Amino acid sequence: MSEYKYDPNVTSPRKGKSDGPVSELSVFLKVKPGHERAIREVFDNMPPDQKAANAKAITHFGTLHNARYVLFDNGTRLLIATTFDGDWDVYIDDFSTSAVLDGWDDFLLHCEGYPDEGKDKAGMSVHEIKEFLTVNQVTASDFLMVYPGTVQEILKAQRVQTAFQQVLDGPDAAEALQHPALKPLLKEAAD
Repeated sequence: MSEYKYDPNVTSPRKGKSDGPVSELSVFLKVKPGHERAIREVFDNMPPDQKAANAKAITHFGTLHNARYVLFDNGTRLLIATTFDGDWDVYIDDFSTSAVLDGWDDFLLHCEGYPDEGKDKAGMSVHEIKEFLTVNQVTASDFLMVYPGTVQEILKAQRVQTAFQQVLDGPDAAEALQHPALKPLLKEAAD
């Protein structure tokens, strides 16, 4: 893992694998000695209003499949791992306009090489964030999504399923479901 040195004239090639429309981001960081507890406190004591703002932003952008932050090697290293729809740069750009990426300062400042030391909280540009992540990112050896589709497609499928269940629960469902055009749908619903 190389030490991050910001150069505003450099844009590193992006890393990560994709499977269909979904991409992965895996960033491995060294925790500054004695800072494990501070990182844990950031995650354990996040104010409810910040959690709500993060959830709202994640829902608004509608591209994040999952995210995990893992302290490992006895609290000396931190993994940031996410899967998301689409392009890496667009993903980071979207979240840079929200409270989600702003909140990363709270734990990243406890990691080696984080370029925000001595700056005010809003001191990092999106370019700096991208370069820091890219320098510390490792491309997955293998990446497989076991279900197809984007977050938006999956959410739509869930809404359709809920609506279909409501139709099935209706008093006129038995008669309406006799139509031959609905046979493939009913067969799928029976599985």
